[in-house]
Amino acid sequence: MAEARVAHGGLTSDVEARLAVADAQLAGADYWVVCRPVLDAGTLVDVEYVFANAAAERALGLGPLGGRRMFELVPEVRDTLLPMFRAVVESGEPQHATTRDVVRDRRPDSVGDGDRDDGPAEPGWTTVDVRAWRELVVVHWQDATAEQTHALATARSDARLQALLANAGEVIVVFAPDGRTVLYQSPSIERVLGRTASQDGISSRVHPDDRPAVDRAFAEIADRGLGARAELELRLEHTDGRWLWIHVRGENHVDEPDVGGIVLNIWDVTAQHELADQLRRQALQDPLTGLPNRRLIDAELERALGRTERTPGRVGLLLCDVDYFKGVNDALGHPAGDQLLVQVAERLRAVVRPADTVGRLGGDEFVVIAEDLRSPHELSALTRRLQGALRGMYRVGGHDLPVTVTLGASCSTGDATPSSLLSEADTALYEAKRAGRDRSQLFDRRAHGRSRDRVVRQAALSTAVDDGQLVLHYQPKVDLRSGTPVAAEALVRWQHPTQGLLMPGAFLPLAEEGALVVDLGRWVLEAAMRAAAAWTWSGTPGTELPAPAVDINVSGRHLTHPSMLEHLDRALRTSGIDPARVELELTETVLLQDLEMAGRILAGVRDRGVRIALDDFGTGYSSLTWLQRLPVDTVKLDRSFIADLLSDSGGFGPDILGSVTSLAHALGKNVIAEGVETRAQHEYLVGLGCDQAQGYYYGRPAPETPFPAAREAAGGAADGATTT
Repeated sequence: MAEARVAHGGLTSDVEARLAVADAQLAGADYWVVCRPVLDAGTLVDVEYVFANAAAERALGLGPLGGRRMFELVPEVRDTLLPMFRAVVESGEPQHATTRDVVRDRRPDSVGDGDRDDGPAEPGWTTVDVRAWRELVVVHWQDATAEQTHALATARSDARLQALLANAGEVIVVFAPDGRTVLYQSPSIERVLGRTASQDGISSRVHPDDRPAVDRAFAEIADRGLGARAELELRLEHTDGRWLWIHVRGENHVDEPDVGGIVLNIWDVTAQHELADQLRRQALQDPLTGLPNRRLIDAELERALGRTERTPGRVGLLLCDVDYFKGVNDALGHPAGDQLLVQVAERLRAVVRPADTVGRLGGDEFVVIAEDLRSPHELSALTRRLQGALRGMYRVGGHDLPVTVTLGASCSTGDATPSSLLSEADTALYEAKRAGRDRSQLFDRRAHGRSRDRVVRQAALSTAVDDGQLVLHYQPKVDLRSGTPVAAEALVRWQHPTQGLLMPGAFLPLAEEGALVVDLGRWVLEAAMRAAAAWTWSGTPGTELPAPAVDINVSGRHLTHPSMLEHLDRALRTSGIDPARVELELTETVLLQDLEMAGRILAGVRDRGVRIALDDFGTGYSSLTWLQRLPVDTVKLDRSFIADLLSDSGGFGPDILGSVTSLAHALGKNVIAEGVETRAQHEYLVGLGCDQAQGYYYGRPAPETPFPAAREAAGGAADGATTT
């Protein structure tokens, strides 16, 4: 039985007997005390020592305890023990706790040997038990430092393991330092990789191209010691034959007693790689046809040209346009156009050589890169073969369509670059289109020179429109009945800063190739009307003549431009001219390009009070047929009629010319003869009943107001009018 001592005198024998019982019951405890609860308004606020066993008194070292209060002597235990005492008093249920520094050893020699004073000992751990015994409370405690230290060591080991697992991958494998022996593998390994790490060696399933990087990384981790880390992505063969992409993070824990190896965290990143491959394909492939797009073609062309620096052979580049593709889209819709492009792509892939690359640059333009060519003649043969294979019937949108293509090709030289080769092929394609459709053209230097000159001239012409280099000359029109000049045709000239005055034939075709003709046409409308608004007669005083009119030529592109009527309105408004004094001249070729649209626009012109003339009448396809359908006021007989009028060349004779004039009059049209150069032609046209005429006989185009000179020429033809 553990030693028991009465804490203070005055106890009855009954109490002593009860304490003896307590001593016997608590004999197995290291330290124990018996306390009496101290209440304040029914609430336990402290406990009073009654007695303690000898071990407890020696451990506490506080002198006699009888009648003294625990929390006054040992205040640091109040927060821990007071709640336990209250729970015992209120419920009668025992309370247990393992805590630190609750009842520490207070003996003077408890820090160690008597000759040493190294400061207070490290607080230990204590297991405390508080329970009710009759009207008293019994507290006993035991030293739990050894057990708790072991538990904490185990917890720290678990914490290290948790640290390893905190950022763990889908699979964890721990290899011994030899890199072959598997110390641990997580159960998920079979689900993710299709095998365990020990089955036929995981390293044997690494892709051959990735194995050197894996070996280097593993060796680096092993050599650098504890904490060394490396990450890489590699391909690993699954049991079903697929190649998985896995991300591996390896870390050296060989010197960690609780690990003892190299830990690999593994993530399956196959889906991410597949998504990246898909995005890469989308960035490099045409989504409609699956062919390489412009970006990939540029790279392939760069690679092909690079090979020619090391091996013999030349690179050919072919550009292919589907003829009249816009018409398919317009007539059958864009889905049908897409069907056609897919079929063209399939035929191209089928006919090219295995080493050739087929791509789509956009729209209906395809490209072929042909490598290892021996000469441009071989490229020409390939171009013809492609053209023949693509020419034919295509089933599109439920219709069988005849389709042709136009091709331009270029063969590399020693200094070729991707951009130069593409530019040369584009120039050849342009030349092929100019010559017609269903053609092919191989690039040559002369064509390139013409193309370059054309671009330079177009740029210069654009500058001319903006910088005021364009001027108008006027050629008079004469009323054949009265001999009076009644109008003048405005003819544009280019006052070139270095080449002098250029005629329309030198620059109008250039403008017609692009949108520049619209800008030029707008300028002519405004300049001609502004000049004509100021024209007045300076003839005989008292002579009353109507204000002269102005004839303005309009190109087909300008006529059908969406802003045509807006341009016309602006020119009329800013000049202030009477619309009845303005006549727009158009060729029947222009009108017949899109008869329906031309009819709508001409109706808008007529609504504004502006007159319309059909120029070069008799040279088109169905002139007389369309005279009734179009709102035309005037027909201008082509100069070829006039040139053959009095000749024996077998051309248009007087009878034919007279019939055309009569028919035009019958349809209510005014008739003008162009190209009159002699007095004989003038007199014959007067007798024929022609209404008006113009030509060198009446006056050459000139920048000045033409009317006084023209009147004099018409009134006195015998006074020296030239035949030139």
